[in-house]
Amino acid sequence: MHGLVVSFDLNSLYPHLIEMYNISPETLTDDGIWRGLDVDKILDKTPETLAYIEKHKDKNLSVAATGNTFRTDAKGFLPSLMNKMYAERKEFKKKMIECQKQKEKDPTNKDLDYQIAKFHNFQQVRKIQLNSAYGAIGNQYFRYYSTEMAESITLSGQLSIRWIADKLNEFLNKHIGTTNYDYVVASDTDSVYLRLGELVNKFVPNKTTEETVNFLDKASEKIIQPFIDKQYADLAEIMNAYQNKMIMGREVIAEKGIWTAKKRYMLNVWDSEGVRYEQPKLKIMGIETTRSSTPAIVREKLKECIGLILTTNEETVQNLIVDFKEVFYETEVESIAFPRGVSNLKKYSSSSDIYSKGTPIAVKGALIYNHFMKKLKLTRKYETIFEGDKVKFVYLKQPNPIGGSRGDQVVSFKTVLPKELSLDGYIDYDKQFTKSFIDPLKN
Repeated sequence: MHGLVVSFDLNSLYPHLIEMYNISPETLTDDGIWRGLDVDKILDKTPETLAYIEKHKDKNLSVAATGNTFRTDAKGFLPSLMNKMYAERKEFKKKMIECQKQKEKDPTNKDLDYQIAKFHNFQQVRKIQLNSAYGAIGNQYFRYYSTEMAESITLSGQLSIRWIADKLNEFLNKHIGTTNYDYVVASDTDSVYLRLGELVNKFVPNKTTEETVNFLDKASEKIIQPFIDKQYADLAEIMNAYQNKMIMGREVIAEKGIWTAKKRYMLNVWDSEGVRYEQPKLKIMGIETTRSSTPAIVREKLKECIGLILTTNEETVQNLIVDFKEVFYETEVESIAFPRGVSNLKKYSSSSDIYSKGTPIAVKGALIYNHFMKKLKLTRKYETIFEGDKVKFVYLKQPNPIGGSRGDQVVSFKTVLPKELSLDGYIDYDKQFTKSFIDPLKN
């Protein structure tokens, strides 16, 4: 758990890396590639690394983090395409935001709803196209497939994010007066998360939340942002990049943040990209509240719990758990079952024993369901589960009417659990509650 977290993220990282290093099929060279180059050597600025890059600077070649080199005498067609689509996306996004602002002033204007949706779709299409460029390059069936170009993009991305993380730690330790304090609490493919409690304690202690957020906003804009820009300009110069396209902006200012693992976190956000909230909003990534495999009723309650964890105390959370347990046990089975997709039904089916050993639980439940629908002649009344279907599965108490000698403890269904299976009273609410709600909460 960390207090006062501020995040910075890079705009359209992969498309901008393509532009930065001029990565394109016709600009890729085979000019004495040094396979020994890696991100660590660049960060450490080893003599052999600097010598290798300097050698290619004289030939007007940009050097990616893989050691691959790209011509800089002319802009490649792929970077040109990225530039064009990114400019279009920015324009459509700008129009969308303008319409959203007008909508705030004129809430009853239905035409604005249409315009907002239209421009949102237009900018979203460009975003997907931009991000698909890297995926296509790494696809063996693409005309311009190239592992060299694909790896140049991903490793150069790692270089960019690790470069700025190291520089920010050095900078903040120096100016705040700390020693070897790790201000970067997490980094992602294109983001860094800074804990700035030490900064606030030194310069604006004992301020209100609003005053603290205002200070962090100004510090980010006036001090941290210019520093980041300068460091990326230096990186571009070192790598002899075609142009510096690493544009990193401040994303959120959060009062508190919790990480349970890499890319699994929750933030209590007061400001997001300059939009200030009257009440903080939760930003949750990778936690069960965002997973479609968690029952919807549980996702909502987990989100509420996270809000309480970030803002209140343990007693409040424990009281919510007790209250929710009562509600959960009175909820119909269809709402507490686990959503899943099923595949390989044929592979796991068994003519002698319904399913084979090692069958995944949702598939096992689906095969049991299909078996009893056929046995009870209910296939006209209820849908059979087929390959690729979305189902729900639920745990059963033992013994139960469909468990048989195998002692089955699960059944899947598509939309409704058939009454003809006579499973009322056999739903294992204890196990469902523990696995869907208590176990994720313990994490």
